[in-house]
Amino acid sequence: MNRVPLRALGAAMALGLMALLISACGAGSDDAPAGSKQLTFKLTDSGCEPVKASAPAGPIDFKVENGGTGKYTELEVLDGETILGERENIIEGTSGSFSLTLEEGEYAIRCNEEGGAGEGTLTVTGKLDTKTSPEVEGAIAGYRDYLVENTEELTEQTKPFVAAVEAGELDKAKQLYPAPRINYERIEPVAESFGDLDPRIDARANDVKPSEFGGFHRIEKALWEEGTTKDMDTYAEELLANVEELEEKVKGVSLQAVQIANGANELLTEVSTSKITGEEERYSHIDLVDFKANVEGSQVAFEAVAPLMEKKDPKLVKEIEADFEAVYAALKPYETKAWPGFVLYPELTKADTRKLAQVIDTLAEKLSLVPAQIAQGETA
Repeated sequence: MNRVPLRALGAAMALGLMALLISACGAGSDDAPAGSKQLTFKLTDSGCEPVKASAPAGPIDFKVENGGTGKYTELEVLDGETILGERENIIEGTSGSFSLTLEEGEYAIRCNEEGGAGEGTLTVTGKLDTKTSPEVEGAIAGYRDYLVENTEELTEQTKPFVAAVEAGELDKAKQLYPAPRINYERIEPVAESFGDLDPRIDARANDVKPSEFGGFHRIEKALWEEGTTKDMDTYAEELLANVEELEEKVKGVSLQAVQIANGANELLTEVSTSKITGEEERYSHIDLVDFKANVEGSQVAFEAVAPLMEKKDPKLVKEIEADFEAVYAALKPYETKAWPGFVLYPELTKADTRKLAQVIDTLAEKLSLVPAQIAQGETA
């Protein structure tokens, strides 16, 4: 989670009326895929620019640029409190994109998790043919099954972990900690869509106010840094309740094929921005466990939508499949038979992390092309 996590978002600087119209309402740029509308948002110290945007119903490609601020590094599109799509970790000098297919309505644009300052509005007009092909419906149904399976396993893996914490069994709790992390990291983009649920489960210490720091990582800190389970009962109980809430929400989650494609991309972003730095599991150092789980989740999400691209760009599909295998091959030397299944992250050298970063970047570059193509064909 980069709120990062996982997971999410002042009034914009005043712009001249003409500049606002060009930025928010102009025709799609040359960079937008055929049939898609492109909207460009810039992150500044004042928030997201523009604060008012409009687009016709249908596929929209959101381009996010950092205009030189360290205050805001993400953009989210929300329907009520549900995050439909987002792009995180847009630091100074970088840009990123994501795609959505939107129906007529008004949506919130946030670059600040709490909303308020930094929140804008996107107005989508016109009618959208919401009928989907059997192929699209099959992709969504297959991926939903994967989500349900992993959230059910997440609950079942969290229960014994919580029980060990509450019983004061320090060593047992440490042994049980990695298992639920795998299930969670595979599906984190979907967890992030449910408002503050992801931060309640997976926030790191610097992601939230000290009084709000709970979930897996608060307990991880106690187990490894503080060497105790003392005073962790409440955190453990809340963690299990939040995981069970996630399981229930996933059963009724509404999905677009393009959101699945976005999720595949977001999981790789998780790897390249937090797992590769060792900051995610900063106390237990089981980062490579999370690393592989993110890649596994990304691969399943991609495989769900890959059949929708077979006719359009079979070459790209094959390249992405090969790049996933290259990532697994790069991870292989660090696997062990002992707990937690990988060497601990501090054992890696700079050359090791550089090598892993290279294969992830190669995959991420190609995978970033997928959402826009899926959005184009989702309602065709």
